[in-house]
Amino acid sequence: MSQQVPYSKLFTPPRFLEMASVSVEIKPRGITFLSTKNTERGLLPDVYGVIPLPENAVAFGEIIKKEPVIKALVEIKKRTKVDFVRYSIPEEKSYIFMVNLPLLKPKEMRDILDFKIEENVSLSAKEAVFDYDIVPGSTYKSNLDVVVSVVPLDIVEEMQSLCLQAGLTPISFSSESSNVARSVIKSSNEQVIIVVYIREANIILSLVVHGVVCQTSSVNFGSSTFTDLLAKYFKVSLAEAEEIKKEKLYTDNPDNMEVFSYLINTISAIKDELFKFISYCNEREDVTGQVDRVILCGQDALMMGFDKYLSLNLDIRVDVANVWVNNFDLDKYVPDINHVASQNLLTVNGLSLL
Repeated sequence: MSQQVPYSKLFTPPRFLEMASVSVEIKPRGITFLSTKNTERGLLPDVYGVIPLPENAVAFGEIIKKEPVIKALVEIKKRTKVDFVRYSIPEEKSYIFMVNLPLLKPKEMRDILDFKIEENVSLSAKEAVFDYDIVPGSTYKSNLDVVVSVVPLDIVEEMQSLCLQAGLTPISFSSESSNVARSVIKSSNEQVIIVVYIREANIILSLVVHGVVCQTSSVNFGSSTFTDLLAKYFKVSLAEAEEIKKEKLYTDNPDNMEVFSYLINTISAIKDELFKFISYCNEREDVTGQVDRVILCGQDALMMGFDKYLSLNLDIRVDVANVWVNNFDLDKYVPDINHVASQNLLTVNGLSLL
């Protein structure tokens, strides 16, 4: 039998015992962290940043070099002055599948899902840790649509060990795609939404129904592709190309159209992949309703004209993500974090909202 521990709620204390925590996401370039504070204006960012990691310390969701990671976690503990940590499990290390089940008690639900794991993911039940969400509004003919999130047990155990060695106690684990969706979709939203998360090396497409991620798909190019193209176009280094991207593509600039045109083949390829994913989602019999809109997120979602291009060519509403939609009202409070930097806090902010 699998470990029957809801990893997204692991060790979660009762509310009256809840302690301040920091949310972390480990990427190849570094560990992004965010601690928040509850105020009358909402859940506000408090201490945040990125602790760089040496090259090849992390790759494809695997922690290759543990010592630099532990050292970075110690530094995060020092900066935030907290003892508890929430960890975002990399997309590469998580699985999601949806099943339709009869109305059951929680214990009966878990027993059935135990046997469903091996049917749907490449893990044996004893190697897995899982949690599940019931899709709101899915009850029909006395049945429920249940989304199951699964991660390898050794990933959870490894991260627990690293955190404890850094003097931090893990209180929750949650998948990357779920954290991103939680950050950018209003909690009361009942639409069928596709979240397009532009990461460094790839793009994650997530089907989100009533706020629950039901399926994900990966496109094998990401923001690094745009950076490489800009480096060739301007004949500069990759670091310089990153700065050019911010200066010329994230703001309204006279050079925008010329540079955007140079990137159009890649942007068009993203549009084609998104079209296929939307078409597939619209044909799923287990999803009630058609895709209502698309939310773009990640730094490169801010490229001027990107959202409009997709909207016009796909004939669907496309919005750039508001990372703080569930934290506070931007009309009443504007954080010190600018719009570009906030896109790098998507995952950790969603984790903080658990």
